[in-house]
Amino acid sequence: MNYKDIAQAIFNKVGGNDNINSVIHCSTRLRMTLRKPELAQTDEIKALDGVMGAVNSGGQYQIIIGNDVGYVYNELVKLLDPNQSSSDEAEKVKMDRSFKGLFNTFANMIAGIFQPIIPAIAASGMLKALLLLCTVTGIMSKESQTYMILSVISDAAFYFLPILLAFSSAQKFKTNPFVSVLLGGVLLHPNLISLLGGEKAVTFAGLPVASVQYATSVIPIILTIWLMSYIEKFADKISPGPVKIFLKPLIVILIVAPVSLIALGPLGTYLGLGMSDGVFWIQERIGWLTVVLMSIVMPLIVMFGMHKVFYPIIFASLASPGYETLVLVAMLASNMAQGSGAFAVSLKTKDPKFKQIALSAGISGVFGITEPALYGVHLRLKKTLFACMIGAGVGGLFAGLMNLKAYAAVGPGFASLPMFISEDHSNLIYALITMAISIIVTFIAVYVIGFQDTITEPAKTEARPEAAKTQSKNFKSKTVIFAPMEGTAIPLQQVKDEAFSQEAMGKGMAIQPSSGKVVAPFDGIVANVFRTKHSIALKSVEGVELLIHIGLDTVKLKGQHFTVHVQEGDEIKHGQLLIEFELEAIQKAGYDTITPIIVTNTADYLEIMGHESSEKTGPEKPLITVL
Repeated sequence: MNYKDIAQAIFNKVGGNDNINSVIHCSTRLRMTLRKPELAQTDEIKALDGVMGAVNSGGQYQIIIGNDVGYVYNELVKLLDPNQSSSDEAEKVKMDRSFKGLFNTFANMIAGIFQPIIPAIAASGMLKALLLLCTVTGIMSKESQTYMILSVISDAAFYFLPILLAFSSAQKFKTNPFVSVLLGGVLLHPNLISLLGGEKAVTFAGLPVASVQYATSVIPIILTIWLMSYIEKFADKISPGPVKIFLKPLIVILIVAPVSLIALGPLGTYLGLGMSDGVFWIQERIGWLTVVLMSIVMPLIVMFGMHKVFYPIIFASLASPGYETLVLVAMLASNMAQGSGAFAVSLKTKDPKFKQIALSAGISGVFGITEPALYGVHLRLKKTLFACMIGAGVGGLFAGLMNLKAYAAVGPGFASLPMFISEDHSNLIYALITMAISIIVTFIAVYVIGFQDTITEPAKTEARPEAAKTQSKNFKSKTVIFAPMEGTAIPLQQVKDEAFSQEAMGKGMAIQPSSGKVVAPFDGIVANVFRTKHSIALKSVEGVELLIHIGLDTVKLKGQHFTVHVQEGDEIKHGQLLIEFELEAIQKAGYDTITPIIVTNTADYLEIMGHESSEKTGPEKPLITVL
């Protein structure tokens, strides 16, 4: 790799001194502040030899280089004119990005609140559908006590939705989760429900309290906890230390609860009803076209992370009228199309490695997980993405005409078909037909449109016999990478950083840590310890190169709160302590501590498989299997 040539090419393609306001680097990326990010030639930068990817994220233009980033940075700074930096222009750039920043903040907030509760809602929705199936087929009677108890179980998550959202909102707004749950309980207290349901108007201190039912509601509790996040800070400041333990929460509930019942609760209820009514209003006037358009653009929505903003609409619709007819339906058509497109690529390509990748992505796609197909196949080939959009659009056309309904908030696919079961048997049939249309049309479209195959030329393979030999060996072997820390294992696609979530640096997993220790996930050596201590590169005895990146943007801490116990070149054994970090201090400083664990030489292997589990992971549990 010629670092000087790469630096010069990057310098030219981002606009040179006239466009570069500042540049730093972390363990894998150049991080630039550009005066006009739109001038950067992103596609050409991605195509440079030595560049793994480029994204504009978090107010920075980031170019992923890998472990050699320091050498490229050293050459790049030689080209910079220090007199070009301007704080006024940097502030202008910040102002120009204000709208995008607000949207990203809103999308991240929505995702942070709704994502944690989706398993509970999805399980409840699926149980409702299965119960309906049991009654329709005669397996169970609605009069039986077994059915009644199961019905209560399936309704609980929806009825107590404000309490679930109170807890997740507290985590997002950084407030006391138990006081937040208390406020959720206030909205659902049976005495309040009885009082508001009476014939007489209800007042509090002379102010009217609207007669609103908060069971299954979404927005009222979010607004309530948002207000609490400010009142709690105020209460903390004015509460003396000796009595803070009870005075602070007392002030919070005495202020927040009445304001919620008088103003925020009714406002949130009307907003929620307005969202769901607005969707139905659009569909009544444009009809099936809304589902068609949503199905076509769904891959683009997911690619830019915009699908997060639809959570409130989905939940509001499931709460009232009890089903959703747009987003989840469009996802069904899109998921099937992307899975089918990957299957078609698997059959058509002559590259054995890519064949396996596409096959695996196809299976995930038709089961409702499209990221492997989207990022690993269709964005790579581009033409097949267009074929998927055609297939999804035709499937969405049928679903829109038939007014297909979804009854549970879960990723639509073969495993989640019960989400379309209703008393109207035809709804499930419509879902199956939608799936079939999307699969068949996409499969044909991929073959008709075609794509440029990724097969490696034989001459190239012969010219690098050692690399070919190593790759062949990797295909036949298996390496298990254990979790380097205690916490919760999370798919890499859920990391709120495109450089990681789009697998620009390689495949892997992420861990939300519950303790501040990083240990060796295998036997091997320390390849590199970054100077700010937040990142470490390892190499196993089998040759797997692994990057452990503690937190997002923690390079800005400049080593504060991190202690490294090894040096570059040290031999390590599985379970050996590598790094300690102050988890709570980093979080209080405002940084996300989610830790991506990346196989940086992913291209050398057939498959990188993550191990997901509902249980906590740890150093004795497998996290990634490399084939």
